[in-house]
Amino acid sequence: MSGSSGHSGVHSLVRSARLRWLAVVLVAAVAVSAFLIHRAGTSDGISDTSSTVTDPQASPTYDQQRRADVTVLLDRWARAVRSGDVDALRELMDPRADPGFVEAEVRRAAVVSAVPFADFGYDLGDEPETPVPPSIAEALDATDVWAPSVYLRYAVTGPDASPTRRPVSLVVAERDGRWRLVDDADLSEYRRQTWRGPWDFGPLTVRSVPTAAGTSVVVGHSDREQFVDSLAAELPSATAAVTDFWGDDWARDGLVFVASSAEEFAELTGSDPSTDVAAVTVSDAVAGDGSRPTGQRVVFGPDAASRLTPFTLRSVLRHELTHVAARARTSDGTPLWVSEGFADYSGYRNSGADFAQLAPTLAAIVGAGGPPTVLPKNEDFGAGGTRSSVAYESAWSVFAFVADRFGESTLRRLYEELASEPTNEGPADAPFEAVLRLDRAQFVASWGDWVAARSR
Repeated sequence: MSGSSGHSGVHSLVRSARLRWLAVVLVAAVAVSAFLIHRAGTSDGISDTSSTVTDPQASPTYDQQRRADVTVLLDRWARAVRSGDVDALRELMDPRADPGFVEAEVRRAAVVSAVPFADFGYDLGDEPETPVPPSIAEALDATDVWAPSVYLRYAVTGPDASPTRRPVSLVVAERDGRWRLVDDADLSEYRRQTWRGPWDFGPLTVRSVPTAAGTSVVVGHSDREQFVDSLAAELPSATAAVTDFWGDDWARDGLVFVASSAEEFAELTGSDPSTDVAAVTVSDAVAGDGSRPTGQRVVFGPDAASRLTPFTLRSVLRHELTHVAARARTSDGTPLWVSEGFADYSGYRNSGADFAQLAPTLAAIVGAGGPPTVLPKNEDFGAGGTRSSVAYESAWSVFAFVADRFGESTLRRLYEELASEPTNEGPADAPFEAVLRLDRAQFVASWGDWVAARSR
């Protein structure tokens, strides 16, 4: 966005840094059937996940043996990739494996060692078996061809207390009594896709930096090295600022990915965000038991390095880390005006910027037409143009008003009440009455007057 005045210039940079909370909902727990095969003269020990108990001396069924053998293959695959053992990796490939897959795996193995993984492996899932397209199976001419449910399991040392899992659309083949890797290409006809991490998009630049409660990590590529360094330098103060605002009941660290292309940004966020979005925060589904959410990542888009100023970089990073801090208290149905307004307030907190700098579009409209009378709706945020700008600025101003009128401790309590609401509208009065002793109409009217007074 362009702007001629100082205020609108700041706003255009701030606006480019807006985002939506995007929760990447994955399978929360993958049940893995583990089969321990003793080949040193002892009887086979088979763990059956069904309700019946099998004879431990009985021979495994074909399906059980296949799962056991492919589990061994997956373990060897993970070790070869993580250790960068190209010879071992090539040995795991089927003679008729897709050459592009083979070379992509070799390239990945060459860069994965740059990431400080605490865990890296592949798990068999228990979802129903996917048919292998005849065009693939016939071309392989193998004894058996299988497309099992597979997940990449990984955790980065520092930010990840527990591993996260991402789907892999794997095809394996058996020939000469041995299972090998064939391909991990998407099978769109069966809605199967392989998730790609930063290590699938070229050599990596990785920075680990001490933050409030441990180590935070920034992962990017060499063409964004300066931006990666800027984020790493900003992380300690950003983490401290969010902790000062939210409290210490969060991880107080972060894992930040910097995408170098629109394709990588879409892959890492699980969506196709607008190019106007500077950053997105993603996570696995919240367990609901108060435990630390897994899979939390802050992902910066390919244009962020060139579009963000020091001011907006600082604000965006604090905004994103506020989403990380508040995730366990935020439902997937939290209204966007709540999640985005709260994170924006945190991002701009103590920045020294005034109302006209942070809400120029809202100020102009209110100055000409009177105070706002409704809270933003979810659809307003993605509408683009003036409507989207007003939605974001209004959301921020709601929480700026609450902080100014009632204090920040009350602001957080109000957020927690509002964040549990399942829809954009929510109950008419309950959260406002519970925290502020105002009904919704009284709250909106007071907020509108506050905005109007600052828009003159």
